[in-house]
Amino acid sequence: MSYVYTVARLRGMENHILDTAFFSRLMDSASVDDALKALGETSYSQWISGAGNFDKAIDSEMLATCQELESFVPDKGLLDIFRLPYDFHNVKVLLKGLFKVRGGESEGRRYDLLSKLGTVDTEELTNAVETEEYSYLPYGLTDLIPQCWQLWDAAKNAQAVELLIDHQMFRAMLGVADGLGMPEITAWVKHRIDAENLRSAVRLSRMKYEASKALPFFHEGGTIPPDDMARLLNEPQETWGRLLSHTDIGAVLSALQDSGDIKASLSDVSKSLDDYLVRVLEGAKYSIDAPANVLLYLLTKEAETRNMRVALVCVAGGLDREFGRRLLSNGR
Repeated sequence: MSYVYTVARLRGMENHILDTAFFSRLMDSASVDDALKALGETSYSQWISGAGNFDKAIDSEMLATCQELESFVPDKGLLDIFRLPYDFHNVKVLLKGLFKVRGGESEGRRYDLLSKLGTVDTEELTNAVETEEYSYLPYGLTDLIPQCWQLWDAAKNAQAVELLIDHQMFRAMLGVADGLGMPEITAWVKHRIDAENLRSAVRLSRMKYEASKALPFFHEGGTIPPDDMARLLNEPQETWGRLLSHTDIGAVLSALQDSGDIKASLSDVSKSLDDYLVRVLEGAKYSIDAPANVLLYLLTKEAETRNMRVALVCVAGGLDREFGRRLLSNGR
C-alpha cells in the first residue's frame, strides 16, 4: 500500500509544528494573558480562550490531529498504536474509582481524568466497566478487567493492578504492530517497552528496591529481557551504560551519565527517554513513502503538547523557568 500521499500530507502539517525556541519564549511571558496572546497565531488558539483548563484544551488539539490523520492514513493500526495507551489509562482511572467506591468512598469516581484520545469512546468504556459488560472491548480488555477485580479482591494492591494493566497494554501494542506487518513499527514498540523498563529500573534503584523482588515491574516484549533489567539493580547506576552498551538504549544511559543527569530527577530521565523514542523513527524522514512517518508525526505532535503544558504551567504557576526549559522535549 502506497504512503506517498500520506507522507506528502504529513510534510505539509510538519510546517505548523511549534519548535522548542517558541516554547522557551512562551515561558518568558509575564502573565497568562501574554502567553495566550503569543498563542493567538497557532492552532491552539481555537481551544484556549482564557485561563481555564489548559489540559483539556491541549488534549483537544491532539484529538483533532488524530481525527485529521484518520481521514488519510491507510492503516488505522498506526493510529491505534499511538492511541491505545490512552484506553488503558482510562481503564485505570475507572477501576481506581470503583475500587474507592467499593471501599466506601462515594466520591471516588474521577471522570474528569478520562482522556478522549483513546480508541474507545469514553462514555462507552465507562458504561462497559461500570456495568461489567466487557465482551466487545478490544485489546484483551474483556479478560483483563475481571483479572484486575480478582487481584484487587485478593490483595487490595492498586500498584499490582496497574502493573497487570500495563503488561497487557504492551502486549496489545505488539499485537497491533505485528498485525500491520511493518517491521520498523514492531521494532519501535519493542524500544518503547525497553524505555519504560529502563524508567522503572531508575525509579526502583532510587527506592533501593531489591533486584530479587523487582521482576514483576518489568514488561515482556522488549529487546532487553526483564531478567536483565532486574539485574541492573544489583549494580551501581554509573555502570548501567556499560552493561547495556550492546543495546540501542544503552546510548541514552551513556549520554545521561556523561552529563551527570543520571543523578538528576526522574523527570529528566523520562524526557531523555521520550526524546529517544522519537529519534528511533527519525530515519523515516528521508523516505517519501515510509509508514513510520505517521507514528513519527504523532510522537512529534505529542512532544509539542507536553511542551505546551510545561510552558503554560510555568507561566500560570510562576514556576522556575529554567527548570521548565530543562523539561522541554526536543522539537523541530
